[in-house]
Amino acid sequence: MGTTKIWKVKTNLARAIDYATDSRKTALKSDIGNVIGYASDEGKTLSGRYVTALNCNVTYAKEQFETIKKRFGKEDGILAFHAYQSFADYDDITPDMAHEIGVKLAEELWGDRFQVIVATHLNTKCLHNHFVINSVSFADGKKYHDCRSTYRHMREVSDSICRQYGLTVIEKPTGRGEPLHLSQKEKAGIPTRYSMAREAVDEAISLSLNLREFELHLKSLGYSVQLSQRRKYWTVTPKGWKKPIRLMRLGKEYTNERIMQRLSANPESVRFKSFQKRKPLKKQYFLLTRKDRIGKVGGLRGLYLKYCYMLGYLPKYTQDANKVPEILREDLLKCEKYTKQIRLLSKYEIHTDEELFSFLEQKEREKEDITEMREILRKEYRRVLPESEKKQLKAQIAALTSALKDIRGEVRLAEDIKVNTESMAKKMEQIERENQREVMSR
Repeated sequence: MGTTKIWKVKTNLARAIDYATDSRKTALKSDIGNVIGYASDEGKTLSGRYVTALNCNVTYAKEQFETIKKRFGKEDGILAFHAYQSFADYDDITPDMAHEIGVKLAEELWGDRFQVIVATHLNTKCLHNHFVINSVSFADGKKYHDCRSTYRHMREVSDSICRQYGLTVIEKPTGRGEPLHLSQKEKAGIPTRYSMAREAVDEAISLSLNLREFELHLKSLGYSVQLSQRRKYWTVTPKGWKKPIRLMRLGKEYTNERIMQRLSANPESVRFKSFQKRKPLKKQYFLLTRKDRIGKVGGLRGLYLKYCYMLGYLPKYTQDANKVPEILREDLLKCEKYTKQIRLLSKYEIHTDEELFSFLEQKEREKEDITEMREILRKEYRRVLPESEKKQLKAQIAALTSALKDIRGEVRLAEDIKVNTESMAKKMEQIERENQREVMSR
């Protein structure tokens, strides 16, 4: 099964070519010992057993790409296109076959007009081909135009070649799934716009018998909806968001047909579900709640703890994301970042703005000292020294680089704290005023 993708290269053409032709990825596993030594020699060009160049030379690909751009006066904008073709791990395919398929695909799609590097990578579970295509044609100087139709053509040609080799293909692609960063947040228990929409739709379905009631319940939860029978995909738009969410993107239980089935399967009693009074729980003891304990914490850390409590995101405490005040919902996706900032405030015992500024000044001094020390070691490393001393210097440089990375991360968190605290305080004051108005109106 071959899957494909293509994207633009707008900066650093050499990096894209080097990545595709990296001999550590394109060499057979049996050659890996020779490859490490070969790839670590910066005086040699990277080339592998499964690398093929069309209309150019692998060693001088970057220079030849740029020569074509200069010839036609098109050196700005998109530098190249980077594409890949991946094969499922259960397909009966060898590296030779994968590379042969990749070369055929490149020849048919781009071979008559563009310079292309084809490289087959063997370093992952699935064999896959990488293609680096010059954005300017050597034949007529026209730029390669990437759009839905060209990508669709790429997928069709790839599928056709795969069928010729007896490989499986996806006959009816389902389109893009949920973005990776959102699925990772959901696995970590962090609310996302998808998980919030899913909860709202489930609640609306549980209280509805038909599409009209379903629409009204979603609107009462703050969602704009498009549920016309003439639309191929039904959508919902959370309050404060401009881009709608297709319900079918939420999962198999949220297609148009499945939603209608779930609504028709509800008993008549669901109409009265929201009116049923819940029996209040009796308080047997007066105990301090988490909210009470948080209220005793002052300073910047206390502000962050209160804010995260209102978002419903604290250890061992979660709440329905749809019940979070509307003014805070846009910050639900930032909970993980807020947690890191709270840990920073606790680690260095930062309570006030003055202590935060002092912390930033201290870290800047540390950064300058480490950078200066690393530069001294690097100059020493470039001298002619025994191999043992070079290894020791290299380890020290790596340790300093790691320390610099940690410091820069802490500085970024501290600078974000400096920006966030003012907006947090304003939002909490606004929520407090709204709560007081509700109490006065009762």
